[in-house]
Amino acid sequence: MSILLIIGTFEALFLTVLVVAMKNKTTSDLFLGLIFFVDALSIGFAYLQYYNIQNSFPMPWALNIGFVFMYLHGPALWFYISSQSAKGFRFRPYYLIHFLPFIVFFTIQFFIFATLETPEKIQIILSESFKETNFYKTAVLCIGTSTISYYLWGLRQLREHRKQLRNHFSRIDDKDLNWLRILIIASLITYGINHLGFNLDLIFKYASFNVLMMLSYGFASIYILVMGFFGLRQGNIFIRPDERITGLKHEKRRSDKQEVSKGAEDKFVESLFEHMSSRQPHLDPEITLSSLASQLGVQSDYLSTILNGSLNINFFDFINSYRIEEFKTQALEDRNSHLSIIGIAYDCGFNSKAAFYRAFHKMEKVSPGDYIAGLRRK
Repeated sequence: MSILLIIGTFEALFLTVLVVAMKNKTTSDLFLGLIFFVDALSIGFAYLQYYNIQNSFPMPWALNIGFVFMYLHGPALWFYISSQSAKGFRFRPYYLIHFLPFIVFFTIQFFIFATLETPEKIQIILSESFKETNFYKTAVLCIGTSTISYYLWGLRQLREHRKQLRNHFSRIDDKDLNWLRILIIASLITYGINHLGFNLDLIFKYASFNVLMMLSYGFASIYILVMGFFGLRQGNIFIRPDERITGLKHEKRRSDKQEVSKGAEDKFVESLFEHMSSRQPHLDPEITLSSLASQLGVQSDYLSTILNGSLNINFFDFINSYRIEEFKTQALEDRNSHLSIIGIAYDCGFNSKAAFYRAFHKMEKVSPGDYIAGLRRK
């Protein structure tokens, strides 16, 4: 297990340096680097604690420090998700409140433990008498509550993020941060078990602190590997300046120029349908709300209002409905008999097999193959 901690520490440090050395770094890249650095500190001090115990305490200054960095994991994750899911995210002074628990517990830990003489520190660690203190019990409870709360908060952010993507993009597989959602869910389950283990130990005293710590930070070493692999691949969600996710409240507001009569609105809807039929913009795999609005000569917010309000459909489903109708037409044409189902789907604007099958099943309630077979039987 100690080898896993060493690997995790150097892995996190390497990823931190990799992010710092990146060219054209985005704000989300910097917060991803913060996650790596916080993990490097947590796992590194966990290893030093283990090394001290196994080698007669050559570095007593490194005892009982690593746990306080756990208060930074949640905020670092929150900043990363926020910077990925909001266009033009900026750090604001009041965000410093996220670091308050870390500052409080670090300060208390310094005065009640770090200032002790070395022999006294060693005795406390060997006897694990610190586990009987109110400070330790409170710290365990607060770390668990804080981290789990941030994980749940992160899942909520990702859910809202995915909802907003559907109002702006016709393809979201590379933007929906689904890998992060899965990672957070897995982390939430694993960390919940770890947190429960620490709290049950306060009652039943069934394991040493060293064993619990090694198990917890061993998982963190695996977590940082997955986070690094997918996080560095993610890149910037906002490809062009005009593609911005502004939030539901903003989208529902209309400017004075957008307040139009019902007749003008109906006329625009007719022109929208005509444009979709004649120009077929849905065949462009990269079509976005902004580019379609530009073709129609209106603002993105106005088009979004029409789709979500008058037509009761988001941009993602609106475009895919045309793509699916196009697929249903082309799939029965003899000239396409040599093409596979997914080959026809690509010609209709889809660029992902998974996205096509999900969209088709959602709208037709059957798979594309079953649909085509049924029509041919008729």
